Amino acid sequence: MRVGIDIGGTFTDVVAEVDGRFITAKVPSTRPDPDRAVSAALDVILERSGQPASSVIALLHGTTVATNAAIEGDFATVGLLTTAGFADVLAVGRQTRAQLYNLLFPERRILVPEELRLEINERTLPDGESLRAPDRDEVRAQAQRLVDRGAEVICVAFLNSYVNPEHELLVASWVAEDFKDIPVWTSAEVAPEFREYERFSTAVLDAGLGPIMSVYLKRIEERVVDAGANIEPLLMHSAGGLATLRDAAKHPTMTLLSGPAAGVLGSIHVAERLGRRELLTFDVGGTSTDLSVVHNGRPSFLRLRNVEGLPVLGNSLDIETIGAGGGSIAWVDAGGRLRVGPRSAGARPGPAAYGHGGTEPTVTDALVLTGIIPSEVELGSSVSIHYDAALKAMTTIAEKLGLEPLHAARAVLDVVNTNMSLTARQIIMERGLDPRDFVLVGFGGAGPLHAVDIARELGIREILIPATPGTMCALGLLVSDQESEFVKAQLIQADESTIDQVNELAENLLGSAKAWTSEQSSHGAKGGTPSYYLRADMRYRGQHHALSIDLPEAPWSKEDMKTARDAFISAHRERNGYAAEDEVVEFVNLRVLARIHLKQNDAGGQRVMHKADSGAAVVGTSVPVWWDQNHATPTTVVSRSSIRPGDVIDGPALVFQEDTTIALPPGSELRGSEDGSAIIVPWVLGGTNASVRVLADEVTA
Repeated sequence: MRVGIDIGGTFTDVVAEVDGRFITAKVPSTRPDPDRAVSAALDVILERSGQPASSVIALLHGTTVATNAAIEGDFATVGLLTTAGFADVLAVGRQTRAQLYNLLFPERRILVPEELRLEINERTLPDGESLRAPDRDEVRAQAQRLVDRGAEVICVAFLNSYVNPEHELLVASWVAEDFKDIPVWTSAEVAPEFREYERFSTAVLDAGLGPIMSVYLKRIEERVVDAGANIEPLLMHSAGGLATLRDAAKHPTMTLLSGPAAGVLGSIHVAERLGRRELLTFDVGGTSTDLSVVHNGRPSFLRLRNVEGLPVLGNSLDIETIGAGGGSIAWVDAGGRLRVGPRSAGARPGPAAYGHGGTEPTVTDALVLTGIIPSEVELGSSVSIHYDAALKAMTTIAEKLGLEPLHAARAVLDVVNTNMSLTARQIIMERGLDPRDFVLVGFGGAGPLHAVDIARELGIREILIPATPGTMCALGLLVSDQESEFVKAQLIQADESTIDQVNELAENLLGSAKAWTSEQSSHGAKGGTPSYYLRADMRYRGQHHALSIDLPEAPWSKEDMKTARDAFISAHRERNGYAAEDEVVEFVNLRVLARIHLKQNDAGGQRVMHKADSGAAVVGTSVPVWWDQNHATPTTVVSRSSIRPGDVIDGPALVFQEDTTIALPPGSELRGSEDGSAIIVPWVLGGTNASVRVLADEVTA
């Protein structure tokens, strides 16, 4: 049995694969101790599957621990040792502002205060030659000052260490030897790339998150052992691959998009089986909405992303997150305008409708009042709906808006849908693409509730809703491979004169990658098949940012160099709308991606539902739903498990299953497929022929 567990802000999702069949469940998340939810999820899935813990051969995990810590500023105190003259790199930054003409712009976050940024008299030249070696006595004295001033961890980040890390590694070894209780991080190990501000920021963030992440991952290991499973868990990282807990502890920023990345991979897996390659993934959970564009069947990646105002280097899926989810709190600003999010009620106390003590109105409360979530249903495995509590909470903003509570609830849904659709439109159109060419993949506990409204706003003609949308990120874990990336930063002109240099770098990187895959044979990738992919970050000379380009296998010939240059020019034209054929092109970073394909990911079979649909009490009846502000419309309630190939369900309707509700407003249509493996559901949206594809009683991995 293979188990995927994804911790969200409100619910923790779990999916188990047993002999090719999938079993799903949801349990409430347990902040501030998220590892307790892992134990609860494992207990529930073992009970449902009827399998002993000893049958678990793989446990794959997605987490928000590093993300939550970064958002809340919950860091260990970091002391920085850096090259003489560069102690203020983190304070100076890039001098860019999100709001150029705002004279009252907020100050940028600086993780390390001035008194904890100390200098070392060392210097490595840009070509990697050592000009001045560090002095051990000076290092010991400066490190002692940092410890005396309260540093809990020490980060060593020198100016040109991305070319030659010798000085950093030497100083780190001295500090570790002299201060055995102080963890040490180096920027060259974390992000061996040029641009010292971004590299320093990433290294410091890793160092600050390291102790928190290490404690959490140790607890996860203990929980798994206590449950009786003799395995080493693997953790999803931001680039969409699985990593060992040891690697995640050393590089916590690699997990900042752990859960959302799994959802994107799961969406691609499901869509490929239906021949869909242009996707907008739409993952709505309890606290946020994650959107990502998949073009030609491939996800988008970033090398540099911003996390709470802090630049973070490293490969990650290009996922846009907004503070709009089922638990997002509705409020009225000083100007009397209705706002929704980004603050969330989370799992505890959660929306008022959960009956856990929440008093502020949320999106979920609005769904309850409008009837889209009837009060008779149960959410997840344990949450009952309290209509009166939702009404009381919504009244607090209805009075400020001069509206009836029900009309205020409808307004909350309109606002949150607009926020989601505006972000979705932006991330597609900024790439020069047309939203109407994309399939919307709606998942997460609340994705299918909002999918039709978002598709209508964007003019999208197809929506795909997986069979288990509420546990899609956990399913994505089960269809993922173990991956690691090896990087060498070096500016190299892309022409025939540098072929030997590129080949040498590629050979060295490939050697490191093969050593890594060999080492993993004793960990979670037993029996996996390794493969290697050469990539590069390329740009026109003088450009600030580069594009990631897939490259031919090394060693290269003249034709391969031309292929690489042409690929960059083509990518630049597609992304930016123009290309300069005659300009000098250069490599910035050369990278090798090592991937271990887990053979279990090729298994297939039927999903099993061991629990009745959440809306069993109202299935087969008609309930009033306020699809708009004007009046309630009688709405058919359907059980998800009752849909068969060829069945047609006309909106308005609500389709219930354990992990979510599919909302079909008037004018929409749901239709079952004929092959039995998927339900293809055409919808008529605003007079255009759209469709929703719902994976039927089965998902194959």
